[in-house]
Amino acid sequence: MKKALLALLCSLSLIISCTEETPRAELLEYRIAGNLYSNKGYAFRYTDYIGNEKQGYDWHIYNLGQSSLYIQAYDTSYTKTMYPFPDFEAVFTVELANGNSKVYKATGGEFRIVGQEMGDVVGDFHFKVKNILDPLDSLTIASGY
Repeated sequence: MKKALLALLCSLSLIISCTEETPRAELLEYRIAGNLYSNKGYAFRYTDYIGNEKQGYDWHIYNLGQSSLYIQAYDTSYTKTMYPFPDFEAVFTVELANGNSKVYKATGGEFRIVGQEMGDVVGDFHFKVKNILDPLDSLTIASGY
């Protein structure tokens, strides 16, 4: 009986461990029209150099998939944490069923870096994006993390 119970508990722990959520540090979440979109995200900070001289930090935040979001910000002070528009660039792309895509670019909003947790960068954002081919088609991306 004890062996059967132990085997059942081991099986359950194996099943539970296989259904892991994306770690918060790898999460890119945002809301559009009240709907929450949650993706595995990537955040990279590059240091730009000319010769041996530092020029600034180049931030790239993005995800890949049927709908993708890309945010880029540049910091020549090495200390900047708030990027009000137009100090950042954001592009939201939606892949359509026919193989085409809609591309939206930011027209306002803010991106900011709020800190670091165990070496991972944490930030938030909100902005309005407009379709580059149809300026009457716009979206508000809110509560981004």
